[in-house]
Amino acid sequence: MAGIYIHIPFCKQACYYCNFHFSTKKNHKILIKSIEKEVFLKKNFLNKEKIESIYFGGGTPSLIKPSSINKIIEAISENYIIKKKCEITLEANPDDITEDVLKHWKIIGINRISVGIQSFNDTILKIMNRSHDSAKGIEALEKIQKYFNNYSMDLIYGCPKSNINSIKKDLKIIEKIKPPHVSIYNMTIEKKTVFYNLKKLGKLSFPSTSSVLNQYKTIQNFMKNKNYINYEISNFCKNNLISIHNSNYWKSKKYIGFGPSAHSYDLDNRYWNISNNQDYIDSINNKNMPQNKEILSNTNKINEYIMTRIRTIWGIDLKQLKREFKIDLYHIKKKELDFFKKKKHITIKNNCIYLNEEGKIISDHITGKLIL
Repeated sequence: MAGIYIHIPFCKQACYYCNFHFSTKKNHKILIKSIEKEVFLKKNFLNKEKIESIYFGGGTPSLIKPSSINKIIEAISENYIIKKKCEITLEANPDDITEDVLKHWKIIGINRISVGIQSFNDTILKIMNRSHDSAKGIEALEKIQKYFNNYSMDLIYGCPKSNINSIKKDLKIIEKIKPPHVSIYNMTIEKKTVFYNLKKLGKLSFPSTSSVLNQYKTIQNFMKNKNYINYEISNFCKNNLISIHNSNYWKSKKYIGFGPSAHSYDLDNRYWNISNNQDYIDSINNKNMPQNKEILSNTNKINEYIMTRIRTIWGIDLKQLKREFKIDLYHIKKKELDFFKKKKHITIKNNCIYLNEEGKIISDHITGKLIL
C-alpha cells in the first residue's frame, strides 16, 4: 500500500508562522492542469502498488473549485490502482466552508476533511494573520459534522498571547464539538516567516518554556481524560479514525507527491519538486520531472525509522530493525536506553521501545541520543 500527496500552493493571505510553499496569485487552472500532467508522467513511480490514501494539502486546497479537485482525482484514478475504501483528505480553511461546497466535495469522493482552526482565540488568530475568527471556526466544524463522520481539526499551542486560559478555552470547545480527530502542534518559529523576523527584531514575544510545557501537559491530560488515543505525539483520535495518510509517513511507506514543493519516497530515495510555480509549470509542459533527488544510505533509513516511529504508539520495533537493517539497536545504544528506562522516559516491551508521558516532553532529546 502507498499514498499520494497533492500540494495546492495557493492561499488568500500569508499566515505569519507558515513557511510552506504557497502563492497568493490566482493562476489556479494552469497549475491544476500541470498537476494532472505530472500525475500521468509519474504513473510508473509506484510500480502499480495500490493507493490507500490521497491527501490534498497546501497552501489551501479549499480555495480550488471542487471541479478542479475532481479532475485531479480522475487523473489519479486513470493512472493508479486505488484501494476501494481509499482515504481521500482535503485540507480546508474555516472561511471556505459552506454546505454547498461540502456537498460537492462528498460527491467527488472526498471522505475526510482536515480543517485549520489553529485557535479559538480571536486575538491569537489576528496575530497569526488567519483569515477567520473563532465564530467562523466553530460554524465550520458544525457544518462539517453534518456531512462527514471522519474529519480532523488543527490547533497550535505556544503561540504569542497563548496561555493556560486560552488553551483551556480551546479544549472546552473540543469537549463540546467532539471532533473524531485532533492534531495539536507546538508553535515552531521557522526561518523565512513573519514571526521569525519579528522575533529577531524583538517586536514579538512568545510564551516562556514553562508556560508552553504547562499548555502541553494540560492538553495531554485533557485528551486522555476524554478518551482520545494519542497515536502520535501531536495527533489524537477516537473511533480508531487514525489518519492513514500521516501514519504512512511514520510507518515509512511509499508515497508520491504532485505539485510544486511536493515530496516523494520510494523506500530508497527521496524526491522533492521545485518550489516555484512557474518553473514547475514550464518543466511539466516540457515533460521534464521538476524534482531533486537524495539517495538514502542505510544509516539514513535507520535514523528516519527511529525518528518517526518513536513518536507513535507503534514504537521502535527492535526485531524489525534487525530484520530489515541488520542492526541490534539495543546492543548499540544499551547505555542510553537503560538510562531513559530508569528515568521512566521510555518503556521497552515485547522488543519495542515506546515513549512514556514524560518521554514525549523530551522526545527530540531522546531521538538525538538514539540515532546513529
